[in-house]
Amino acid sequence: MNAPTADVITSLELRTLLESSTAPRVVDVRTAAEFETSHIAGSYNVPLDVLDQHSPEVAQRLDQDHDVVLVCRSGQRST
Repeated sequence: MNAPTADVITSLELRTLLESSTAPRVVDVRTAAEFETSHIAGSYNVPLDVLDQHSPEVAQRLDQDHDVVLVCRSGQRST
């Protein structure tokens, strides 16, 4: 199993990835209220505090055959 890597990508790069046949899973780490106002279609909402506390459980629920991209509005929380 390969160790996960963390790369920073632009919104344009993410759009290209989402349009590909191997689209990544998108995890939005904003609060539920922020997610409800707007989000990327098909993304999952896992607020950062939940992700921090339960990352092994969250990782098990995501499809292991796809890359995962964390997103937020400014990039601070997803970084």
